[in-house]
Amino acid sequence: MLYFSRKITLAIVVLIIVLLLSFLFGRQYDLGNAKRQAEVQVGQLSHYLDTELSRFATIPYLATDNQLLTTFISNENQSAQQVNNYLADIQQASGASDVYVLNREGDVIASSNWQLDYTYIGNNFAFRPYFYRALAGDKIAYFALGLRSNERGIYFSEPIYLNQQVIGVVTLKVNVSKFETDRQLLNTSHASHFYLTLDDKIIAMSDKQSWRLNTFDSLSNIQLQQLQTSRRYLAHTPTAIDLAQTTSQGITLLSIGQRQTRRQFVPASAPIDRIKADMTVLVDVSSVNLDQLPRLFWLAVIYISTLLIFYSLMARFAGYKKLLYSRHSLEQEVIERTHALENAQTALLQAAKLATIGQLSAGINHEINQPLSAMSTYLVSAKRLIAKGDIEQAAKNIVIVQSLIDRVHKIVGQLKHFSKPAQTQLRAQSLNQLLRNAMVIASAQLKHDDVTVQEIVITDDIKVWVDEIKFEQVLVNVITNASQAMLQSLKRELSFEVEQFDDRVKLSILDTGPGIELHALGTIFEPFYSTKSTNGLGLSISKQIINSFNGCLSAHNRPTGGAQFIITLTSTQGEQ
Repeated sequence: MLYFSRKITLAIVVLIIVLLLSFLFGRQYDLGNAKRQAEVQVGQLSHYLDTELSRFATIPYLATDNQLLTTFISNENQSAQQVNNYLADIQQASGASDVYVLNREGDVIASSNWQLDYTYIGNNFAFRPYFYRALAGDKIAYFALGLRSNERGIYFSEPIYLNQQVIGVVTLKVNVSKFETDRQLLNTSHASHFYLTLDDKIIAMSDKQSWRLNTFDSLSNIQLQQLQTSRRYLAHTPTAIDLAQTTSQGITLLSIGQRQTRRQFVPASAPIDRIKADMTVLVDVSSVNLDQLPRLFWLAVIYISTLLIFYSLMARFAGYKKLLYSRHSLEQEVIERTHALENAQTALLQAAKLATIGQLSAGINHEINQPLSAMSTYLVSAKRLIAKGDIEQAAKNIVIVQSLIDRVHKIVGQLKHFSKPAQTQLRAQSLNQLLRNAMVIASAQLKHDDVTVQEIVITDDIKVWVDEIKFEQVLVNVITNASQAMLQSLKRELSFEVEQFDDRVKLSILDTGPGIELHALGTIFEPFYSTKSTNGLGLSISKQIINSFNGCLSAHNRPTGGAQFIITLTSTQGEQ
């Protein structure tokens, strides 16, 4: 009886320890999830706000280039109506709240709200930092309360120059409430809140109205006096929101609110550099402890059920030694089957290796077929030239054959290590020279197939960022495929087109063959696909090579007949 009581006591102690560890682990897991959720949401909000601020910041700059503004400011007798209409168009198109122009004294002389009762025209905003700093030549993004509207806004200012002199300032105002409304369109949880804190610790933006224009920090009398002097918030006096900060298992927790309504949050912050502010997202974790109760309940149920089953089995099977023997036999069988599975896995791996070797061998045969054909042609030509006594021309053919042999060696070496990106040597190469090198290899095939090649007109200043050998492989593949595709055509003509835009170069290889069958357009770049008796690796490898150059290889049919292969490459190093 005493032995049985000890076992029950031990089981209860183990249960308590398991429940405690489960509680701590589950709580830490939920807090970690909340932290990750906060970081994702703050990343979304900060990116959204940065994008919107950047968009609005460019509008005043574009407006300053308008000759209408400089003429209007420099000529005091000119009518403001045309300028007012122009500013109203900018305001409506951009979604801003207001757009207005100030002279050097800070007086508003034109405004998008000229037709409203609360128009800014005639008001003086010389005390605003966004005015006097823009007057000094700076580009400003500044948060403040509107003097007339008393609404929160972000002001973007740009100086207006005439003969390198600042003659005025154009200002665009965006109501902060726009961003608070747009935030609802983002994928954010209802259990989270956000706020934007300025460099003076005042909350400029938040989804909670009670937090707006208040602060989580205690402000001294000097700081409050400075806020009143700056008139940034007009007559509003910020109040401190009750906040306590703690750390739980390495995660910062914020407790906000009065004792009866106090909530706990996990914060994540990101800077908004344009307005010198910090965006913070708070994910509510007030119920994190209560959330562990269902887990603890089911864990206790599983634990007790396991114990009952265990004791039931122990009482039922009296032959404990026999059970151990059976268990040992079962373990031996498991070990034997594990060995058998390992041997089967080794055999499968060996088969996969052999299949890969076969695929690469077929690819090597395909890649070096054209240079070998060209070498055969040049050697036959060299024999005839020697027989005729034209040693000089024969020597040139032998030099070409030697260069083709070297190229075959390089091709084999490149294909052998094709799966190792580190082997690729990317450099700026002349597209003209690369194409002419490829034509040297493919010329024998083109001549054999009686294909006419249009003159290649590419300037040497067009560069592409590629590996020389691999790119020439691709060109040879595409050119010889086009040559073979035109065997049944009456007109056999191969041509090239080059377009250059920004940092990209597009090379088009066009033939006059029958084109690509419609059902094959989506599969011609897949491994082993081919309409010929080859294994179909050529175009697949070519596409992989072009992709490794940060480029693109595509194909489609020409409206006038024939196929067009397009190779798009970058002309600068870029990000590889």
